[in-house]
Amino acid sequence: MAVAFLVLSACGFQLRGEAPMGLKSLHVTTAAPSLVAAEIRRQLAGGPARLAPDSRAAEVHVRILSENAEKTIQTLTGTGRVFDFQLRLRVGFEATDASGKALIEPTEFEVRRIISYSETAPLAKEAEEQLLFHDMRVEAAAQVLRRVAVVHANVTKP
Repeated sequence: MAVAFLVLSACGFQLRGEAPMGLKSLHVTTAAPSLVAAEIRRQLAGGPARLAPDSRAAEVHVRILSENAEKTIQTLTGTGRVFDFQLRLRVGFEATDASGKALIEPTEFEVRRIISYSETAPLAKEAEEQLLFHDMRVEAAAQVLRRVAVVHANVTKP
């Protein structure tokens, strides 16, 4: 065990951790109730960027315009029974700087997952579906923050 640790540390291996965003403050609002916005706030709470109380006090204002979760049949068996479903989470957002200038025009993206179906374990599959939707919201929040960080870094370059 100690040998493996020495080998890994000697080659420069280290845990990835969180990537720096380059933002000091961010304000998040929504057009409608949004679990993705709540996840963005949660992710910001653990990092160096602080959550600003209003858009004038923030470097960037992110507004979640829409959030839509869908479940559609992906595949049917030969007997016409559901084999698996496709879960989709569509998120629309925009970002502006402190002066109100658009950094990211209204944009929509989609996160997808496939979940198999079992008639013998419907409660377990429902719980799995809820976990997948939660994972999709975490991924969507991270995507929004990455996009904002990239655009902000490009705008503030000297």
